[in-house]
Order: sequence, then structure tokens, then C-alpha cells
Amino acid sequence: MPLYKTGIDMYKKYEKKFNPTVIGTRFTDIRDLALERAQAGLNFVGTIRDLVRPILDEYGITGTNRAIYLAFATKLAKHALKHKSEAGKTVATGLKSEYVNAWGCDPSILDEIINVVMGWAIQY
Repeated sequence: MPLYKTGIDMYKKYEKKFNPTVIGTRFTDIRDLALERAQAGLNFVGTIRDLVRPILDEYGITGTNRAIYLAFATKLAKHALKHKSEAGKTVATGLKSEYVNAWGCDPSILDEIINVVMGWAIQY
């Protein structure tokens, strides 16, 4: 019979596991690696934004709508690097459907973003 953790059990482990002294030491030990990874990740996001910005400017997308399209592009790029060729196309189609139906995005703009991002990440 399995043992199920309760919220109290998880909290007790959390309380014991996260000692500020130990965590401070760990952060100090991995600081250089963490900064390198942060720089790589932020450069990735910056590149995606630079690729998509001209498309959004062309269509006059501003404000919160712009953020939605940029989120689509970032999410698409993240998945495109994991899923190549046919799997990448399937993921792109699914994300496009989500952003059209849930967020009210224009499908033709999403298609342009897909072409730019997938062309940068993999052959689409």
C-alpha cells in the first residue's frame, strides 16, 4: 500500500531542507555557473524578441497584445529546440491553435512568427 504525503509532511520536509546557511553556501558555490546560464537564457529570449519585433511593428501590435505574441514566440522557440521536423510542426500547430482560441491572436500573424522562429531554430 502506497504512502501518500500530506501537505503537513511536505511542509515539514521543506522546513528542514531549506537551511539559510546551506542555501547561501550553495548559491555562492554555483554563482558563476548560474550567471553563465542566465546570460545564455536571456540572450536566447532577446534573440527571439529581436526576430519577432519587426513583425509586430508591421501590424501595429502594441501593449498587452504585443506581450501575448512575444510569449507565443518564446514558447514556440523553447519547444522548437526540443522537437525537430514533424514533431516541431505539430507543436507549432498546437500552440497556434491555443493562442488563436484562448488569446484571440490573429492566425496570419502567428504564421509569420512561426516561419521566422522555426526557420531560426530548425527547418519548418
